[in-house]
Amino acid sequence: MNNAAPLAINNIAKVAIKGAILTYVFLLKLVSLGMNPLYQKCLAIVIIGLILTQCGKKKSSQAYVQEGIKYSNQGHYDKAKESFLKAIEEDPKNLAGHYGLGGIYNLEKQYISAEKAFKSTIQLDPTHYNAWYSLGYTYELMGKTKDAEISYTKYRRLKEKMDSIMNKEKP
Repeated sequence: MNNAAPLAINNIAKVAIKGAILTYVFLLKLVSLGMNPLYQKCLAIVIIGLILTQCGKKKSSQAYVQEGIKYSNQGHYDKAKESFLKAIEEDPKNLAGHYGLGGIYNLEKQYISAEKAFKSTIQLDPTHYNAWYSLGYTYELMGKTKDAEISYTKYRRLKEKMDSIMNKEKP
């Protein structure tokens, strides 16, 4: 049996109870200051609402990337794009989010946006050889053969280095 769900509910309940207690204490202070009871009730509802919106568990950047990959594999590219954008919003340094978004932009023939996404990936990790390859492919689709060849050359150089490192680690 999975104990994670009851623990999450327990934590949410604890946060909500603490919030309710703090709201009650705050309202008692307002009563002592002579605030109108109707305003007190409205303020209590607003405060409790704000507290409860913080109780929900937000998806991680990596969870959004996984969701985007799943949608891509299913051919739901609009949903995949949304997921990759959410991943980047959650963590602007998420390599997989930028890389996945670039792939979606290429499918949509939005080559300038794809170029930017792949360049963001490379800026975050200059050794991401797949991003160099994808950037080269994007340039090729844009008709920029010279830029494509430069990117493909960087891809081959990095890939060879990675393969060399991986082969040295094998017994």
